[in-house]
Amino acid sequence: MSRENTCPVCGTRGLSVEVPYRSILRENELREAFVVQRLGHQPEELEAMDLTRFMHGGPGRILRCRECGLLVRDEADQSHYEADMYDSALMSHLYPRYVRAFEQKRDQYQPLLRNRAAVLEIGSHLGAFLQAGEEWGWSPIGLDIGAATSAFARRQGGTVKRLTLDDYSPKLRRPEAIFIWNCFEQLDDPAAALRKSQELLDRHGLLVVRVPNAEYYRAMHSKNSQAKPLAYNNLLGFPYLHGFTPQSLSRLLRAHRFQPIQTHNSTLLTPPYPDMSRRVNDEWRQVRRTEGPWLEVACIKTETSS
Repeated sequence: MSRENTCPVCGTRGLSVEVPYRSILRENELREAFVVQRLGHQPEELEAMDLTRFMHGGPGRILRCRECGLLVRDEADQSHYEADMYDSALMSHLYPRYVRAFEQKRDQYQPLLRNRAAVLEIGSHLGAFLQAGEEWGWSPIGLDIGAATSAFARRQGGTVKRLTLDDYSPKLRRPEAIFIWNCFEQLDDPAAALRKSQELLDRHGLLVVRVPNAEYYRAMHSKNSQAKPLAYNNLLGFPYLHGFTPQSLSRLLRAHRFQPIQTHNSTLLTPPYPDMSRRVNDEWRQVRRTEGPWLEVACIKTETSS
């Protein structure tokens, strides 16, 4: 095995094979065909990013912890997001869609923080949430190690530092909230990220984590008829290091002194197709009614674990 056979949530040893290598390979091939059918052509290298190319989107197998249900991707290829290349024109084309997707979350999250709250986003990608946060009255800063994405986000006016969470130290005031959208599941050591968040956050600070739902994937991956909701939620082949169930995520958060206060079922923010054809738009509207492909959990920092 290429990864240690121990659960990073509960420490259970001897993870079992949930989805074998050949099944992941088949799902990857299905994902490729799905995208080509909707694009109408084979995507070029940069165009394929987040459609058929993922940091952990190659062959592998999915292991499962028998104790807490966490999924762990076991793979030989250890890719690194830092060097990922994106097409600048495509990023500009997609950016407004990401901003609109975050704007739809205003009612869920804006009331949780005061005006001018210091907010830190881990994995700020194109910077769309940074813009939304500013429009909600906050003072957001993004951390993102990706060269292309960080440069793009800065061009949109976002404050982005090319640092890991471990290397970040606030200069003026502690963040009152940390948001980890579509990034927590890719971290080698999610527990370490929670310990660092505890250290950084102001007293009773807010933590919001968004991850793919392992329960949803387990229920759907073996059903050919469910390829569409899996593909539109970037779940075919499960291109993530970790797959949290609601229970395993809550267990990890509570163990690191974060008390969940809100949980939302969600979908992918937006399909990263260059052009939303009529077919893609119609299918996406249908898929967005699906319950539970992604989880969003908002927590409050506490003094003791629960």
